Amino acid sequence: MMGQSKYRIFELSARAVMSYAAQENGQWHFALDRAATEKCKRVSALHEQDGNALFFQIMCVVQGDDFSEPTDDRPIDGLSDVIFYMDFSGIFDRSSTLPRQQIRQEKARDMFRPEGVCLDLGSGMHRYLAFERSGSMSRQSKLSFLREDVYDQVRRRIQMDMTIGDCQLSKLYAYNGLMLSSGTRLDGIDIDKPHRVIVVDNPVVMTRGVPVVTVEDDGTQNSTRKYHRVERRMDIPITCFDGEGLISKQYAKVIDRALCGAVVHTSFQIRLPYIKGMVHQVDFQEILDLCGQTVIRDSWGQEHNVKDVDIILTKSMFKGFGWLKDSGMTWADYWDAFRRYRHALYITNVSKVKPETHTELNYQFLNTVSIREEEFRPRDLPDGWDHSPEEDERNWLTKQTEVAYYNFCANKAFQQEYFLQRMNRWGILPFRKNREHLLGEILRKNPRMIGEPIYQQELAGRAKQILKNYSLGRLIVAGDNRYLSGDLMDFLSYLLETLPQKKRNKAFCDVTKSLRFKTSAFYAPGAAYQHGDTCTLLRNPHIARNEELQLSSYDAKKEKRQMRHFYFRHLTDLVMVDSTMLAAERLGGADYDGDMVKTIADPILNECVRRNYEASRGSADDALSNEANIPLLMIPSATPLIRSAEDWEARFEVVRGTFSSRVGQICNAALDRSIIAYNENSDAEERKRLQDETEVLAILTGLEIDSAKSGIRPDLDEYLKKRRVRRTPFLQYKNLVEDAEDTRRAWYEETHQQRIKAFFKKIDWDKVDSNLERLPYLALQLKKHTPAVRAKPARDHELFTFAQQPDWKEHLDREILEQISALLRDYEACLSRIRACRVEPSEKKRKSDIARILFARGQEELWDTDELYAQLGSLPPERVAEIWAALNEAGWQFLREDERMQFLLTWLPEFESLFDLFSDFRSGGYRVLSDLLFDIQQENEQQRKRQLHRPGDSATFDDLMDAYLSKRNSQHYREAVSARCRQLMNKIVRPQTAVRYVEALGKRNLLWDLLLDALEPNVLEVRHAE
Repeated sequence: MMGQSKYRIFELSARAVMSYAAQENGQWHFALDRAATEKCKRVSALHEQDGNALFFQIMCVVQGDDFSEPTDDRPIDGLSDVIFYMDFSGIFDRSSTLPRQQIRQEKARDMFRPEGVCLDLGSGMHRYLAFERSGSMSRQSKLSFLREDVYDQVRRRIQMDMTIGDCQLSKLYAYNGLMLSSGTRLDGIDIDKPHRVIVVDNPVVMTRGVPVVTVEDDGTQNSTRKYHRVERRMDIPITCFDGEGLISKQYAKVIDRALCGAVVHTSFQIRLPYIKGMVHQVDFQEILDLCGQTVIRDSWGQEHNVKDVDIILTKSMFKGFGWLKDSGMTWADYWDAFRRYRHALYITNVSKVKPETHTELNYQFLNTVSIREEEFRPRDLPDGWDHSPEEDERNWLTKQTEVAYYNFCANKAFQQEYFLQRMNRWGILPFRKNREHLLGEILRKNPRMIGEPIYQQELAGRAKQILKNYSLGRLIVAGDNRYLSGDLMDFLSYLLETLPQKKRNKAFCDVTKSLRFKTSAFYAPGAAYQHGDTCTLLRNPHIARNEELQLSSYDAKKEKRQMRHFYFRHLTDLVMVDSTMLAAERLGGADYDGDMVKTIADPILNECVRRNYEASRGSADDALSNEANIPLLMIPSATPLIRSAEDWEARFEVVRGTFSSRVGQICNAALDRSIIAYNENSDAEERKRLQDETEVLAILTGLEIDSAKSGIRPDLDEYLKKRRVRRTPFLQYKNLVEDAEDTRRAWYEETHQQRIKAFFKKIDWDKVDSNLERLPYLALQLKKHTPAVRAKPARDHELFTFAQQPDWKEHLDREILEQISALLRDYEACLSRIRACRVEPSEKKRKSDIARILFARGQEELWDTDELYAQLGSLPPERVAEIWAALNEAGWQFLREDERMQFLLTWLPEFESLFDLFSDFRSGGYRVLSDLLFDIQQENEQQRKRQLHRPGDSATFDDLMDAYLSKRNSQHYREAVSARCRQLMNKIVRPQTAVRYVEALGKRNLLWDLLLDALEPNVLEVRHAE
């Protein structure tokens, strides 16, 4: 793939920045010097972002319009003091009734004022203003801030000179945010050639009388509203091909070559200013030509010759359609601005090269399917496997996952095969053999190599991952994961409808008439999985049973004229559905702009889904029609709020609304309910009530997600606060596992192992009847009872050609051996120092202790721990050390009240406002001051230890360390250091010979990092596994 450029962009914590706020005339101001700004940078962030259209535009403003992105793989530094990301997590998602939270939210609000925030990111004090954010930044509560002196210019450039005044602000935010989608910029493909890109209307069809479950609001105009459940029949207008268009065969090749130097992709997710969606490669020029159609009319009524058109966008892809019109601009003006401001096509995603045979389920889906125990995992199966589960004739749901686990643990033939298969995974051979390819070649030549740690660790890692997935419900089943699309034959018929009657020929009739497949079918070109007549389509997040869809699989090869097969068979990453089927609406309100959908072919699951259908309907003719389907969950569209784009308070409201998104909480509340609602063994009345609540929560999830655009949020208090449901064991387990990944525990807290052990102990697993709930236990048993077969490392003469004589080491050149030995010593020492310095600076260890003391005294609202750290952290390190020593010498915890005051006046006179806090010894309060000083001292100490260069290092060591210091951010540190070490080694001896020296020194483990590409010629060929 063409390299994705990277930019150095700092990420700051809003809570840290707030701790430096000063109040004046009832308004908070922010002015942070270099040291304070430095302390606000998020410790765990990479401070690096993928290139995108916005960064390019800012670079053009800062460096001039002849800017072009360097190709040397280093992060681009030019923006590190022009734009930064602020992380607002933990500010808006808390209740604002508590005084401390309210102050935090007021401070956050004042950051949005036209005065902005003043910071020093390394080039002096500058003022920064709240700017844009992408969809994924919204979900993580991040917002970009842009330097004031470039703000207006950049905004004008990304808004393409359109005047946007009063509008639906959340949409403006969302559509400007498209500029922040990371993607690969493609220049030099003449995308702006006249007639090349056109926009056509989306056909709209009406489906009548659909049974739906929806919600209605309380009729107020508030931005937060209460909703209640209603069932009714509705006529639903469907926007066909929402978010997708076509790209011609020739132009798709041009784009693919520019992107990756080959022609292997058939669908592209694209971004242009205010344009977002998928384009699929279809030879529409040939088809329209066959049918005698020579022109296409666009959304403005202009006609274009078919042969000039390469990309057909639908109006739903062009988000700026209305604003362009309101600004009195035309499509030609759009392309003028496009050229003037050096915009370009960005590719944010592409189709997979090879279709998959298996996909992973998730716990949300397992839960809504009522699955019987013998289908899930029969009780008479062994807990673990000493032979392959494949040997059992039966089929059960967890079987494929258990086969995979057994294979990685104990199937020797599979393990060899695994590495050989990875060699040609991509289908295209890269110019330089990559790591996976080399590992495969070495193993093919000598299967005994499998005992080396590099292979064994990979196998063990995969087994561990499969086991973890198993315990969390990510089971492997037949099926795949594809982009959702409308029926593209339908799209072509729609383009042909404008052809006047007299010009219509036979080909025209063939294309438009004979080819509608049954509305209840789906077409997945080139599907690689085994499947029966029907499959189930699913999409995340999946909350209620209403969001699963079963369709019959359509075989294009059985068509009389095989047109669909002929024109679409190469689109192997699409699943096409009939637009009128409401398929997209059923799949949690999907559209066709790049949403991925899982197709599940597993016969057991399809049988269960069919039972769900039957349970909901009694009987109907076409088992899969709209009528027969479980009622559709309908997300009502709220009337949007129209506000001025210049009004900072309105912009703040929009951001606040989306930063406090509670999708995760809603999903959990829904899961707690649905485990009971869809469990055949629970009480019927309770099941009905909880099923209704689950459906409402599924709809509210949609409203919560849409609040980013509509500005209106559902009131969730009655579900999240009032009607609490027991936390299910499965979610408790899932939280434990996720928690372990997020946090390093303090020494006095239970380890992850201990907590998991306690979890399994406290539950009586014989009484757990829900399949989903049993998964963690089944995984634990599988691990206990499946013995791992691990190969041991072989001896040197079994692996290498040069080691055939017992005295081979004596023939090596002593001097070279000495030099290599010294180099490897420095190499290992360098890596070990980097590891020590890379340890995440521990988040302040005793912060939670202080919070506990404040909480115990009912003072958590009076003091903010972030601010306390910020205030004392401003002291110079020597002084902190001095105060710490004095504190211990005076026996701080034993001082009387008046002595404490004396001490504070002597040592911390400038912190008088904190004396009351420090001298209050209730609930172990003497620890507050000592905890603060201890943590700050630790932090200062770590700063000192993080010095990578130290006196007394050898020149070689310095050289290796410099390689680390100048590496690209995304490059692994080992990779950077080993590349430099290899250069130094090449100066001593040629790589192929170096292998024997490294082996002779007993450092075989370093060969894989340093000499992987020189190994194969040295490997002893073993014709058959002896």
